[in-house]
Amino acid sequence: MTSSFELLNSDQHGNLRIKIDQLDTPENRSNTALVTIGELSTLVHEYPIFISKSPSSGEFQLMAILGFSADENLYLQSNRWEAIYLPLDISRRPFQAYVPDANKLDQGRIAIDTSSVQISENEGEALFDEQGEATDYLKKMQTIFAKLMGGMTQTREILKQADKLKLIEAISLNIEIPARGKASLNGLYSFDKKALTSLRGDALQQAHDAGILQVSHLLLSSTLHLQKLINWASKSSDKG
Repeated sequence: MTSSFELLNSDQHGNLRIKIDQLDTPENRSNTALVTIGELSTLVHEYPIFISKSPSSGEFQLMAILGFSADENLYLQSNRWEAIYLPLDISRRPFQAYVPDANKLDQGRIAIDTSSVQISENEGEALFDEQGEATDYLKKMQTIFAKLMGGMTQTREILKQADKLKLIEAISLNIEIPARGKASLNGLYSFDKKALTSLRGDALQQAHDAGILQVSHLLLSSTLHLQKLINWASKSSDKG
């Protein structure tokens, strides 16, 4: 299904509702989700998180791995999400940020995908009240986008500093999945453990002050969840 985004406004979209329990959507059947540093302390308890490069800007960003092929989301099972916490990038759907100027994120607006299966006129959460004012649900979405925009800027800056300190390395994940075979995840990066332990003096202080050391610890610890995904993928293959 092709997405059809329109800038959100009460005149055009005053009667629309969002089926927030509808998690099984084409957009959610993807094996990655964008993550910001502000979410890390919660997300690392449930998701493996790696560094990737933005296809549009080429800058480093954080991604939660949800599956081992492009259209596989192992956290999504029969319209149920197998985790307590959803990444903001998932929670914000079917909305998307419209940012004409990448250097002015605070001037962005919210667009809505009117083709989404989450859209309804008779069930779900209303976007506007009878006076055309934002409902509590829409205000929550606005807060999510504020966190995403601010978090993306913070994440980009910290990873840029980590890269300058030569703490980021390219990796390839080659995984053997029982009952399914090999899977490879490419285009990923992680923190270089050897480079981290070699930090001394000003570089060590800079990494500490910027929050790089904490972020690196969280990311490296999150890789333990890859085994959970391997187990899920194997069970899924057995059922198939």
